[in-house]
Amino acid sequence: MLLIAWGAFGAAESFKLELYGDSQKTGGLRLSVPLIDLRTVIQPDKYNFGIQLSTSKFIKKLPVEVKFGNLSASGSLSRLNSPELSSSTSPFSNGIISTTGLTASLPGYTSFSKAESTFLQIKTNQLTTHPFTMYLNLWFSPENPDPVFSAMIYDKFFDNRLIISSSFTTGRFMYEANDSSSWFLDNPHYMADSHTCSLIQFSTEIKNKTRKNSIYTGFMTAIYESPFGPLTAAYRLDLKLSIKHTDFYASAFLNQYEDILTSSAKLLSPSVQLKCGFLTKKPVPAKNQKLYFIKTGANIYSRINLTKPEHPLRLNAGFQLTSEITTLSLSVSGNAKLLAASAELPPEDISFTSISMQFKNSWYLKTFTPAITLSAEKRFDDSSDSDSGKMKYKAQLNLTNNSRHKISGNCTFSFSSKDKEITDKKFSAGLTCRMNIKAVTIIGKLTISSLYLE
Repeated sequence: MLLIAWGAFGAAESFKLELYGDSQKTGGLRLSVPLIDLRTVIQPDKYNFGIQLSTSKFIKKLPVEVKFGNLSASGSLSRLNSPELSSSTSPFSNGIISTTGLTASLPGYTSFSKAESTFLQIKTNQLTTHPFTMYLNLWFSPENPDPVFSAMIYDKFFDNRLIISSSFTTGRFMYEANDSSSWFLDNPHYMADSHTCSLIQFSTEIKNKTRKNSIYTGFMTAIYESPFGPLTAAYRLDLKLSIKHTDFYASAFLNQYEDILTSSAKLLSPSVQLKCGFLTKKPVPAKNQKLYFIKTGANIYSRINLTKPEHPLRLNAGFQLTSEITTLSLSVSGNAKLLAASAELPPEDISFTSISMQFKNSWYLKTFTPAITLSAEKRFDDSSDSDSGKMKYKAQLNLTNNSRHKISGNCTFSFSSKDKEITDKKFSAGLTCRMNIKAVTIIGKLTISSLYLE
């Protein structure tokens, strides 16, 4: 893989050219000028194109942004596609979401799955006596029968001590027919059609600048037109309390309907999802007058299924130490199922399904930066899991020099074991060289991946 980037920059970085090529016969180009950002990517049987026109540097009071090509829509649309809580295994992430509107990005060098679409954004922030920020967005895609609309308002009060944000997103989305159901299955039959999906978000953040304390509250309602006629809705609440160096957070999600079909045609089952935890980072002075930072975190996630007798449970905990020359972290995650006799009865038993551990260590030395990651996972006996009883191991090594011309390499080895037999051996390696010669940057990549050893 070879990436060549060249730019001639003035005070405002007015021009930039980037050329891309790799061993998959992919060629790409990115050209940025004050008004336009252009990207093209070509493979023998595929083609991506994207162009962005922005007036933000010239029209401050009413900037307009237009994008066309193989765009990737996200932002509030991602939450409309999947409104549920994230069951991330990281103890150093709180999973709290902020209010956002519809966004779209130009195509990258490796993705060829998006249809051609158009995105329009108008931003108003200096048209009123009391300036506030408002985004108006429209996304036109052939995959949707009508444009997707989004509006977001963002404002600060009382010397930035109170921040209020709200957004609304709506559109009509296609879904395919469910032909595989019958009277004895959970999901009834429905024909292919389109339905209206809407998302309402509202959040507030109150800050105390003198004590570095804050309270964040976010509420989200996702409304979906059901294939069977009536409207259905799912709700989410996020709370975060920051006291000096510690964050306490909690999230809740509720779906009471059995026939919710999201904007991405994902069928949501009725459930109550809960997640809560804490994350703290404290400075610790040492005898040599150097400062160390200790970060600890833990969270618990539970999904209570309203129509099933099994309820997943996940617990994550971690510790991290950071100094001028090294970062060391250790995290542990455990998964279990709460079991009940039926969906109507409370859980009366627990079954542990897996436990995993990860160790990371990076060193910030003068000439190079080595980093190592070790992880292991044990899956307990479970008749419904094909990997039941397996142990999985993974080791990854990264090495990067800190000179002007950078060379970095990485290698990963993983394998599984069960009944004293080693299986699923896999090795991958990569080498990246980056040369910086004045205004010219040349990046070359060599990768060996998915190599199974017998």
